[in-house]
Amino acid sequence: MRYILAVPMKAFFDVLEQLYRKVLLGATLENENHDYIFYLNPSSLDQDCSTAPSSECPDPHGVQDKHQPSSANLATISVVPVCLKKHSPICSAREVMLLQLTVIKVMITRILSVETDFRAKEKYRDIIKILLKSSDIDSKLTCMFQNSDKLLSHMAAKCLALLLYFQLREKITFSNSWIAFCQKNLSEYPENEKAVYCLWTLTVIIKEIFKDTCSQKTEILKQFLTPFDTIFEVFYSSLFSQHFESCQDTSKIINSLICSLELLELLIASRIHLKLHFTCQRILFLKPSCVLDIITWPVQAFVKRKFIIFIKKCLLWKVGEDLFRGSSPVVMPPDQHLDVDILALADAVLRAVDLGLLRTLSVHGKPPCFGGDEIQPTCEHVPGPDHVILRAASLLIIKSVEIKFQSCASAHEMKVDLQSFMCELLTFLKPHLQPSLQSHNPCEWISKVFIEQDDDMLEAAKASLGIYLKLTRRGFQQCLAYSSLTVSSLISPARVPGWGNLIGPLGSQIHVENSHCSQKHEALTGQSRSRAHPWRRTWKERKETT
Repeated sequence: MRYILAVPMKAFFDVLEQLYRKVLLGATLENENHDYIFYLNPSSLDQDCSTAPSSECPDPHGVQDKHQPSSANLATISVVPVCLKKHSPICSAREVMLLQLTVIKVMITRILSVETDFRAKEKYRDIIKILLKSSDIDSKLTCMFQNSDKLLSHMAAKCLALLLYFQLREKITFSNSWIAFCQKNLSEYPENEKAVYCLWTLTVIIKEIFKDTCSQKTEILKQFLTPFDTIFEVFYSSLFSQHFESCQDTSKIINSLICSLELLELLIASRIHLKLHFTCQRILFLKPSCVLDIITWPVQAFVKRKFIIFIKKCLLWKVGEDLFRGSSPVVMPPDQHLDVDILALADAVLRAVDLGLLRTLSVHGKPPCFGGDEIQPTCEHVPGPDHVILRAASLLIIKSVEIKFQSCASAHEMKVDLQSFMCELLTFLKPHLQPSLQSHNPCEWISKVFIEQDDDMLEAAKASLGIYLKLTRRGFQQCLAYSSLTVSSLISPARVPGWGNLIGPLGSQIHVENSHCSQKHEALTGQSRSRAHPWRRTWKERKETT
């Protein structure tokens, strides 16, 4: 029988518990580093002791680092058989694993904290570095977070993400096995269902980058995204090209959609706030129809709600604002590349509306309420629309129109588009607004739709005002251009060669066709049209005399 250096389960747990309490307080550890490695290494426990081990995980025969901890300082060490489950309950092995992961997690958190004592922080840093070198811990955690035990899986994924972020901070090269694991699973989706684990880990790492107070966030994120830039585009196309109706287990698709949406939001937030331009950060803007199609899928209302709100936040430049609170500028500096991408997204939204997006969008069902959508048995359920979707869809269209008009040069084209999209929107809203819309005020619908959400009402009002100003200014500028041409021709025809025989009829035609524009011009400049008449008579008289 094979033997390794081991300790009784109870003593093992007690030592870990003492270590956890010290690290939680940020206390300096006095023992040798290898003494702690023995207790933190997942190989110290046989895989058979776990509650539901993965069939793909290798069986670690013993501890790779066989340095014996000091019995005086840590615990009495004895030689016992490798599998401890014969001597302790299975639940104890699970508890020890969870405590191991917790200690590693807290230790890395202490390393990243500015409040940790320098001497203690250096000790923790050395222990984690030795742990990374002395054991293939990332592979072991990768196996562990595929465990059917959800709590163990969650803790393993969280611990792995922090270890990977620690390597980024310390400029330690990633393990090729973990990169290969992610690339393989993401590229083989949907045949390979392990992509969700990769998405979750990537999401946690990017969140840690955002939370960090260091000044090298951009460089760290750039280093992290480089191996996954191309492969995420492949996964994105595979995920959103599925046929939801033909899938037998829709819960797995929904889980993948939610995980990918969270990661996508972080990638776009990093694009806005950290000024990087990877393909994976632009994938939504390069292929916006993929995400817009989800809104028409027969999925639960909360999935549609999440995607509509996500697109709305993208158009408003509010993606990731909660992650950068207090550290991002109130007014973002201009970004020409991002402006182009936002315009592409707005155009895609309006094209989808043209194709009947609002006519296929269902807003019926249980409306979301504070505390959930369940009502007490004694209360009567009052059917009504999902006002969250109504607000988000309305603001989505208004903001898309405003963004499109910013690059539109024709006032006539803007008026036609505005009439078309507003007709679609009001037709969509009318059956769901009680009391129904009246014709007393053309902006009445804004207060009815956004009455329960001040932030969205403010954004809707700003977008509506922006559309109004763009229309009036563009129309006035075109009128002003015609009027200016008439006035300049009347003032100095001799300065325009070859215009002698044309300027009179052209000026007269422009003046007649744009008399209402001239009135606006007069109101703006304070000059009356009568002042131009003496010039016209003088020029005609001068022309007749010559």
